[in-house]
Amino acid sequence: MRVSSTGDPVADLLIEGRASTLDEAEQLYIDEHLAELPSLVASDLSDAEFRRHPLVALLLARGSRPWEDSLA
Repeated sequence: MRVSSTGDPVADLLIEGRASTLDEAEQLYIDEHLAELPSLVASDLSDAEFRRHPLVALLLARGSRPWEDSLA
């Protein structure tokens, strides 16, 4: 696993040039780390820690975007 230089793995993908847009970086991060989700669910993380994990936070945020966009 690579060490994040900014503390934000999505921003790191943009800085590294692996993605050219925020949406592309988010999708790339999800694609590369989705297999980790079952381990996170089964972990001893508290609910708050689980929700703060970058993968979980991103999945939760992206999941609500179509609904939020429809309100605009």
